[in-house]
Amino acid sequence: MEKPAGIPTVETPSLVAPEPWYRQVTRYQWLVLAIASAGWAFDAFEGQIYALTWPEMLRELVGGDPHRIDFWAEVFKGVFLAGGAVGGIAFASLADRIGRKPVMAITILLYSLFSGLTYFASSLWHVAILRFLVALGVGGEWAVAAALVAEVFPQQARA
Repeated sequence: MEKPAGIPTVETPSLVAPEPWYRQVTRYQWLVLAIASAGWAFDAFEGQIYALTWPEMLRELVGGDPHRIDFWAEVFKGVFLAGGAVGGIAFASLADRIGRKPVMAITILLYSLFSGLTYFASSLWHVAILRFLVALGVGGEWAVAAALVAEVFPQQARA
């Protein structure tokens, strides 16, 4: 039987609730997210360790002059920001060519290794170079991990 013209149709709501977004995520996708999150957590941890140790390191390298300490602290922040930008661009490009997983491992190894070597820095230029290399890894890891998670996770689970 046809409905008369002008009478609106009322759709009955479904009694079945839509499946929650997290049920659509596979174990592999959760694993990728966990690994990427661990990488982000460890590079944040590296930043916190540096934040706790740089004042003493700079006191040892430049003496007790607070103006020189502040100056070099700002220089190293700038070096780190530049390294992060270069690392993000360079490693994202490399990941497009050889794959995200190996590049992510390289970036984590890079920031871990050069962060540890910073302990042995005996001059300001050592610290500057090492902070740049640490930042290359950190910037690359952020870019590559974000891309890896975005390409593996289902669209409805990304937000």
